[in-house]
Amino acid sequence: MTQIKNTLFIIILLILFTLSVSNADIIDDLKAKQAKVKTISAQFTQEKHTKLLAKPIKSTGRFLYKQPDRIRWEYQGGTNMHVIFNGREFWLYYPDLNEADKINGMPQYSSLMHFDISKMSEDYDIKGTRERNLLKLRFTPKVKSPVASIEMEFPEDSSFPKGLKLTDSNGEVTSIIFRDIKLNSDIQDNIFTFAPGKGTKVRERSLP
Repeated sequence: MTQIKNTLFIIILLILFTLSVSNADIIDDLKAKQAKVKTISAQFTQEKHTKLLAKPIKSTGRFLYKQPDRIRWEYQGGTNMHVIFNGREFWLYYPDLNEADKINGMPQYSSLMHFDISKMSEDYDIKGTRERNLLKLRFTPKVKSPVASIEMEFPEDSSFPKGLKLTDSNGEVTSIIFRDIKLNSDIQDNIFTFAPGKGTKVRERSLP
């Protein structure tokens, strides 16, 4: 469970709202598309390949985003977990266990939670290529990091990735495929709010 949470945390910080490429024309094109995106909803399938297990850990669920920095992941399958960030408070909630982790210090990472292309280029070397109808991006950290690389694929007409592969420093790979992607649909603000219920065990963790 700890390994899954750590991997998820890295993904939340890096995958969905950190788009940057080396080619100026591609960057400008993405910026223009991203400026028009107010909300995102999508279904996803995730596979975590670990050296400790012969078979990958598979999960499915729903992802929601609303400007400027509100996010919700709902994991099902092997990990029943909700990830909720409303721009101020960041929670990991485990419905089956009635437990929750409150992550302190998240606001300092807010630029990583939305489409901040210029900010990510400070921390990653980024290569972008066009192949047929896809834009492929590869992110490599400039300094030592738990992440070895991140690869994303975007349809040419979209600012949201349809797929992602994250390789950590141990060589273990997490892949996510998004489907049923909807942009600028109506998403209520209260979806991104979490209040622990009666009897919920709450733990607090702090970011470095």
